[in-house]
Amino acid sequence: MNTEHPWLPENAGREFDPLRYNDVELDEETPFAVTPRGGARGVGRSCYQIDTPHGRYLVDCGLNQGGGEKFPDLRGLQPNSVDAVFLTHAHIDHCGGLPVLENQSILKDEAPILTTRATADLAQLLLTDSLKIHKREAQARGGEQRFTEDDVDTVFERFELIDYDTGRIESFAPVHDAETLRFRFGGAAHLLGSAWVSVERHGYRTVFSGDIGGRATHLPDVEPPPSADHLVTESTYGGLHSHRSFSDARTEVYRAITRALKDGDPVLIPTFAVGRAQTLLLLLKERLHTLPNGLDEQVQVVVDGMAQGATDLYHNHIRDTTYVSESITNRVENAGDTTAFLPDGTVMPDGDSDRRDILDACASDDGRIPVIISPSGMLTGGNSPRYLAELIGRCESARILLTGYQALGTPGRAIQNANEAGAEEAPVELQTNPIGTDWPDDEAVTWARSDAGERVTRVRVPTEWVQPVDGLSAHGSQAELTGFARDVSPETITLVHGPEHAQAELATHLAKNVESAEQITRGRLLTPVAITHDPDVETSTVTDEMLSPNESETHKEQLDNLYDALSMIGEQVSDARNNALSEDQIRAIVRDEIEAKVADMEESTDGR
Repeated sequence: MNTEHPWLPENAGREFDPLRYNDVELDEETPFAVTPRGGARGVGRSCYQIDTPHGRYLVDCGLNQGGGEKFPDLRGLQPNSVDAVFLTHAHIDHCGGLPVLENQSILKDEAPILTTRATADLAQLLLTDSLKIHKREAQARGGEQRFTEDDVDTVFERFELIDYDTGRIESFAPVHDAETLRFRFGGAAHLLGSAWVSVERHGYRTVFSGDIGGRATHLPDVEPPPSADHLVTESTYGGLHSHRSFSDARTEVYRAITRALKDGDPVLIPTFAVGRAQTLLLLLKERLHTLPNGLDEQVQVVVDGMAQGATDLYHNHIRDTTYVSESITNRVENAGDTTAFLPDGTVMPDGDSDRRDILDACASDDGRIPVIISPSGMLTGGNSPRYLAELIGRCESARILLTGYQALGTPGRAIQNANEAGAEEAPVELQTNPIGTDWPDDEAVTWARSDAGERVTRVRVPTEWVQPVDGLSAHGSQAELTGFARDVSPETITLVHGPEHAQAELATHLAKNVESAEQITRGRLLTPVAITHDPDVETSTVTDEMLSPNESETHKEQLDNLYDALSMIGEQVSDARNNALSEDQIRAIVRDEIEAKVADMEESTDGR
């Protein structure tokens, strides 16, 4: 048995062909098939292969920023075998694997990467930064470098800009004369330039949701998708019926900043460079002038790292209602405000000398109090972990606002877990260097060696400094995802890009609330879904038949559950080690997770 992926054969090597193994034959009745190569049962390395009788395409090709495999599973993809890539948006979990395709020569020489203008701009920024991180990690760990600067440059050359529109693939790629694939991009309201994608062939249509948003005030609403036979949808927040009010979440951030400024405390907001940073900056732009008692004269907004370039790119598109909401374009037209995402007096450090000046000033009695917005959002890289360690070493008190998702195994999740557990401190290891020649002389910030022998910075984060803020996510909740699915009105649905619990709850909800859906499946790595009017998808489904499955189906589902359990336990162990727990404590976590999973499986079996 393949213990890592029990539904795959043990000998699934580099030549493994998912379609051949699953006996999927493409013809007029089955005009295409969709195969997840990543991002099927988790968030990260999204990549979905489309096969037709005359062509092969990919929707996204990302990387994983948490634990586990970094890049999509490309087994079976031969050199020069992919005709085109449809890129839904620029977040690195959707575009970060594109240079790997280039490095392995998987794309045909003239294969385009079809995407919107705004996505192409942002992807260039993110992929350039991703290369730096990848090179640093490969050197530190003595691992293989999977792509180079030349690969990244070639990816940029492949971008074909289409905006939100329809097209025929033969107009963009030198495909087989018999290929008739049509596609359409529509606004997904998740990120500047983000899109859902529909593909159609021989009257059969599949919609790929990409990441669905609809909450950010600076983006246009989600564009209604067309009806389709099949829907491949994200499920990140599929287990959450509805988010808290976006306005309430913004108000919580503003009030937390106000309290910190009244106390004279600096504020650090680790953030995603693209999307979340601009949401926060827009909030500060709109509300800082309302600060009481002259605090607006004391605050200094600092935008650091890649958030600087990303904000500049947002401003490049600020007059275009294709990509930004009318409220933003009206501000430009009526008030002449061409920097709508930058509060007045914002400082953008150009190097460590500027950063030291900011930190030195906040330590003086008459200095300005910084509100620092800096990637990365999970404290895995960028300047946010540097600021964190410096503040711990320099300040008696500060505020840390965690406004985004914190993946398992990251410093951000370790801090969040300690805060939720009521611990006084969160011990974490940061792969970062000081802003000065060395860290401040403080026992809470020290050099150390990781388990892998790497030199790291070990810090003890006071949890009283930490305030998680929910409700700013750019992902749609169960309600938004259900509305999108109803618009598509598909016969079959495949859930991807979400944790196990979210997919399970969303599947049940969709089964009850999308009348057209006859079959709902959870995507499975290297397992194709044949698009046909007579679907027969052999993955875990939510149908009437599930109420009384046969023995073979029961065993298959148990294997799926066991795989999910092992994946979860692996992530818990990674997270525990990052928390500097003892081996006995780690074993206790593993035991508790196994017992909980077994109990869930027994309860599910008893309920049948």
